[in-house]
Amino acid sequence: MGTLNIDVCIAGSGPAGTIAARQLAQAGLSVMLIDRPAHKTHKFGETLPSAAIRLLNKLGLFSLTGQLQTASHSNVSHSERVGGNMTFWGSNILSTTDSIHDPYGFGLRIDRKHFDELLRKEALAQGTILYPSDVIALAKNNESWLIELEDGKMIQAKWVVDATGRSAKLIRLLGIQRHRGVPLVALYRTCTPEKNLKLNRTIISASQHGWIYAGKINDHQWVVGYHTTPKTATQFHHDAKQWQQIIRNNVGLYNLLGNFEFGKDVFSHDVRSSWLEQPMGQGWVACGDALLAFDPIAGQGLFNAIYTGMKAAETILSSTEYTHHRADYLTEINQIIKTYENRRYLLYKQEQRWSENPFWQAHQTITKTT
Repeated sequence: MGTLNIDVCIAGSGPAGTIAARQLAQAGLSVMLIDRPAHKTHKFGETLPSAAIRLLNKLGLFSLTGQLQTASHSNVSHSERVGGNMTFWGSNILSTTDSIHDPYGFGLRIDRKHFDELLRKEALAQGTILYPSDVIALAKNNESWLIELEDGKMIQAKWVVDATGRSAKLIRLLGIQRHRGVPLVALYRTCTPEKNLKLNRTIISASQHGWIYAGKINDHQWVVGYHTTPKTATQFHHDAKQWQQIIRNNVGLYNLLGNFEFGKDVFSHDVRSSWLEQPMGQGWVACGDALLAFDPIAGQGLFNAIYTGMKAAETILSSTEYTHHRADYLTEINQIIKTYENRRYLLYKQEQRWSENPFWQAHQTITKTT
């Protein structure tokens, strides 16, 4: 089996990886995406914020955003506008934010699997090669990387990009230090609320041992996410009664939506903050959650993936002066980390009803990021 020579090998075909691949292939580089999309962690529908839609349009992806806004594809219904946020945070009094006042317009409630497929098609249309495998080893070979895949295939590339999400597979293979924030687990379940089934808003509600996310994913179904400590998450994973109890105890949420009829399956994700002290090196760069993974309370995961995928591509395309561009990328990423951490801290600090609870004490501490 011969060695394939390419310019850029990208591990991970989520939004960050596919945006980077599209931009690089469009510029004339040979690009290979290494991933097994069918084996991805289950993802429910989520909100594509208006700022991310604006960024996609800036990249020339008008047809993609147009499809999301207006088209129907076989059994995939078109995305609905998200009218804004409804929060019970700091008290049981409802606070609302209306998307009509957002300078970039409405966000969209999207099917993540469908969205990721659309982005992959855009990357492939520019000449990107998608190869279904995983990277198991990589080593520097003069000015290039020698990359071994799990099926034995060997690839030689000038650049490697880690877009593998929170698993950060290439970063671990390279031995790069990765910082992690306060432990946080999200448990997700599909559900049907008793009241206001058609309400198309993102709902966030604080609770004694964490916080709850709820949102519509189609005409008949919602998703609810409980964000809490690993210990509490373990209890909720195995005791269905606790789910009903937490909804009933959450006065604001219960008054708005009533009881929930829950789906059978519970999906668990580690969603703590994480970030790299070193976002790039000689011949490698990270983007998306492999670079910087946000606490979901920030609501900026998809924007961050698209933006850092774009910046990773720009860094590679302008890498003739490596030291200069490494400094620029490092400076920008460090600023994003500081801005994010300050916002995360202030959001959690606004909730003082359970300030003695270990969950809130842990999350109301600012994390040192440098």
